[in-house]
Amino acid sequence: MKTSNYSRRVFLNSMGAAGAAAVGAGRMESAAAQEEAQPLQDRAERGTDFPAEHFHIRRTPIAWPNNARIAVCWIVNYEGYSDTSNSYDIAYKDYSSKAAVWRLADLFDSHGIKAGWYTNAIIATRYPQTLRELARRGHEIDGHNWANNIPMTRVTEAEEREIIKRTFGDIEKACGVRPTGWMGSGGNGSPRTLEFLAEEGAIWSSDYPSDDVPYVVPAAGKRMVIIPYQREANDTQTYGSNRHHPSALFQRFKDQFDVLYEEGATYPQMLFLPMHAWLTGHPVGKKALAETIRYAKGFPDVWLTTENEMANWWLAQNYT
Repeated sequence: MKTSNYSRRVFLNSMGAAGAAAVGAGRMESAAAQEEAQPLQDRAERGTDFPAEHFHIRRTPIAWPNNARIAVCWIVNYEGYSDTSNSYDIAYKDYSSKAAVWRLADLFDSHGIKAGWYTNAIIATRYPQTLRELARRGHEIDGHNWANNIPMTRVTEAEEREIIKRTFGDIEKACGVRPTGWMGSGGNGSPRTLEFLAEEGAIWSSDYPSDDVPYVVPAAGKRMVIIPYQREANDTQTYGSNRHHPSALFQRFKDQFDVLYEEGATYPQMLFLPMHAWLTGHPVGKKALAETIRYAKGFPDVWLTTENEMANWWLAQNYT
């Protein structure tokens, strides 16, 4: 994925003179005309960049609070774009803030659920009132890049560090809550991402979909909990691009839940329902989402939680 010159300029302009200088705006602007001919180096993390702890295999059962069989959380990708190929796409994603966030928050609240919101910090500058409302209701607000179309793998280390810093800072400024967790745009990161996250106080990342339960890796001298993102029940994979009926969202959640709940009797498990505000936040998605909540709440020994709670529990138990 190639970051457009315009999207990078918009990001820098929004940061103001001081922020732009911090990430080398002058150099970026002077190089903008040459970028088509000389694309930026891809800084994607390679397997050889992973710490040894990433390859640790856990088969010893862990324990969730109250000996729950399964930890379940609902995740909303709350995204904004600084630039895309057409203005319609930006406006379509803005449905998240103008309508979807309110519908989803009301639904979660009616069922007593605190969801995690993977938030692009551009939302904090365009629709700060939405983040204030989510914080007021006690929902979890997590970092999800500054704008969803600026991949960390296509910017320099200095730019990446400033983007992460600004993401956490802008969200905190808008709602008074500083995120402690992170999911990169598309789950992509560089070899320095976890280090930069640790510098900003993050304790977990969901960028690595490599297990059914969390694990710990070192980052800047700290313990970073990896909470593997689960795409198998993701709304875009389930009924978005495939144009299936939203009831498929519930069916895939149910199938995932049933297997993991059974396994959880001897090996406690974890289940996400990841969704996008601009998709499941439409009226057509509300019924299926409500069914997933009612289904999970119909079983004993289920921990309805958030990633912050899971990460803090993991660290408190000193799990690896």
